Amino acid sequence: MRGLAVILATTSVWIAVTGRTPAFRLWRPVSWVPVGIGSVIAGAVAALMYGFLGTLAPSVAIGALAFVVPSVVRSARTHAAKRERMESWPDVLAHMRAGIASGSTLPDSLIDACTRVGGEFSAAAEEVRMHVMFGSGFSEALDKMRARFDDPVTDRVTSTLAVAQRVGGHRVGSVVASLQRSVADDLALRSAHDAVMTEQRWTAAVALIAPWALLVLSIATNPQSAAAFDTSEGVTVVAIGLVATLTGWILARRSARLSEPPRIFR
Repeated sequence: MRGLAVILATTSVWIAVTGRTPAFRLWRPVSWVPVGIGSVIAGAVAALMYGFLGTLAPSVAIGALAFVVPSVVRSARTHAAKRERMESWPDVLAHMRAGIASGSTLPDSLIDACTRVGGEFSAAAEEVRMHVMFGSGFSEALDKMRARFDDPVTDRVTSTLAVAQRVGGHRVGSVVASLQRSVADDLALRSAHDAVMTEQRWTAAVALIAPWALLVLSIATNPQSAAAFDTSEGVTVVAIGLVATLTGWILARRSARLSEPPRIFR
């Protein structure tokens, strides 16, 4: 059985290096990078746990749970980047207000504001500039920005700016000012909501991890428990627990998405 753990770890490294993953008809292959990293982590964790516990089924199950770690980390980073981008919009709109008040056009004020804020907005500003100067116009530039940022705040801002550009007139500054206040208020409400949801996320995480921590503690301190999980009944119990944990993790992620603000455009 120790040999199986070594084979699993070796196979995981091979998948990570070659990037070759199974392509089943009912499963759409994803980018091999997180799959490969997850395979390496899963194999390493399974091998280490088997060396520590001496029983195969729980070790493989814990390794399988470790497989999702890169996906979780990547999702958290993506969410944090999107959150930071959305929270930058009030600053962009504030700079736009100042630019419009000084006589700049709406496209020029957007380009200047995005450049001042920096980060992803700088690249977006250059893209807007190119579309306005050589492309199909400001509306097309806003569509490209909406697709680039892919978040509900950008949907709202770009759609409002597109209407303001078409209407024009002296009310453009008032529209941008109202939009800034509205977006800032919505983001403040969203921050309060996320603070409340953090406790629930930690509770869910503990509920998913605690049974496996108790399982490891039980096997490590009780040789009879380790022997019990080498039987067919023990393997069945571990398999059921693994399915239940993964199902709970998937449902928790899906339920968390229900509280996210909806997209206006997709």
